[in-house]
Amino acid sequence: MRVVMKFGGISVADGDKLRRVGTLVRRFHKDGLQIVVVISAMHSVTDSLAEIARRASQGKRESVREFIDSLTARHKKAAEEAIMDERILRHSLDIVMTRIEELKNILLGIAHIGELTPRSKDYVIGYGEKLSAPMLHGVLDDLGMKSKSLTGGEAGIVTDDRFGDATPLMNLTTLQVRQTLEPLIDEGSIPVISGFVASTQEGIQTTLGRGGSDFSASIVGVGIKADEIWVWKDVDGIMTADPKLVKAARMIDTISFAEAMELAHFGAEVVHPKALECAARYGLPFRVKSTKDPDLPGTSIVAEVKVKAGDVVKAITNIGDASLITVSGASMVGTPRLAAKVLQILTDEDVDVLMISQSSSEESITLAIPRTSGPKARNALELSLLGSKQVREISVEDGLSIVAVVGAGMRGTPGVAARVFGTMAKNDVNIRAIAQGSSELNISFIVKKADAKQAIEALHEIFKLGA
Repeated sequence: MRVVMKFGGISVADGDKLRRVGTLVRRFHKDGLQIVVVISAMHSVTDSLAEIARRASQGKRESVREFIDSLTARHKKAAEEAIMDERILRHSLDIVMTRIEELKNILLGIAHIGELTPRSKDYVIGYGEKLSAPMLHGVLDDLGMKSKSLTGGEAGIVTDDRFGDATPLMNLTTLQVRQTLEPLIDEGSIPVISGFVASTQEGIQTTLGRGGSDFSASIVGVGIKADEIWVWKDVDGIMTADPKLVKAARMIDTISFAEAMELAHFGAEVVHPKALECAARYGLPFRVKSTKDPDLPGTSIVAEVKVKAGDVVKAITNIGDASLITVSGASMVGTPRLAAKVLQILTDEDVDVLMISQSSSEESITLAIPRTSGPKARNALELSLLGSKQVREISVEDGLSIVAVVGAGMRGTPGVAARVFGTMAKNDVNIRAIAQGSSELNISFIVKKADAKQAIEALHEIFKLGA
């Protein structure tokens, strides 16, 4: 059986966890699995790289030096905790320190010219994975396995030059990934690939955007014709609700790609939708497994799941901190291009639109966005739209949550919405906005943040999702 194993930032957050990942890989490799590992940056490193790139563009060289010292200390400590053999440790650290020195020079160059381009930002934020991969390679070597560390570009992942959110050129990528990795797999070696990063045909580094490491795992899986892709988390699998909110939440054994993508979009920390979409297109099953209990089968994500009688809702999920922006004006009626303009403004500001609802009178359009994006979204919309003949007011409401009810069994089943909103009425939960996709896989609505837990618990109980 051929498996791509993807480990996220929390799974490799320090030396002890890196060592645990190594022992997990060794265990399954000894059981006869052919394994390719895709690894993320250590927890929080990518965010820190994005922030130091911004600071460097402001000319803050001292901040760069302090960051490099901190980054060096963290990775050196992790490597020393994870790798026992002195020779292997020195080799791994040589690679890591060389790359950190490269990163330092790039950041100081950005500080010198005072400009951060999308291309240079991609170079910076991709270093987290380029540091973690050689350390895990060292751990595997230390544990007696043959392995090789590669960046995404070295593994054969080729993209366009849309820096920050590059699109893989799948025909060329599939061919190159197979040519690069097949010989290593056949000789019993374990390739360790830096997730998130790739390169153009000219060899310029790119990144795959949010959820890039998950996406890398899908791309590699397509290239090597994997039997499954295993995404390792610190939970048992995909749950019927957030166990921090609902004590009765249980693990879902099997879920469809479509359902998993809906859950991921509405806040469930499952697998990024881009990765699921890629896997679905090429028929690659995903499995979410637990690093805490690797013997558990986890949750299988497949093309289609047979819906049992009465199995209407699969899970309840939520986005815990959202804002609601309402653009209104009587002259908006019959002006379809205005909605497109609103969305384009938010896209240009890199604001993620989570949900859209428009009144039947067409006098207003309401959009849910992450709360942190509220101020810049409002500013951009006001600058562009206020003063026009169509828009009278732009308002923002904070302190809200999005609750989503997801399940393939909802499709074609009458009365689901009535049960959802009837349950909210019985629990005195006021609904601010509602949306339902044409796929009928989800019903999403917005409530006050203080009411979200009560809403989720009530829905979890009414649809009998508990253990």
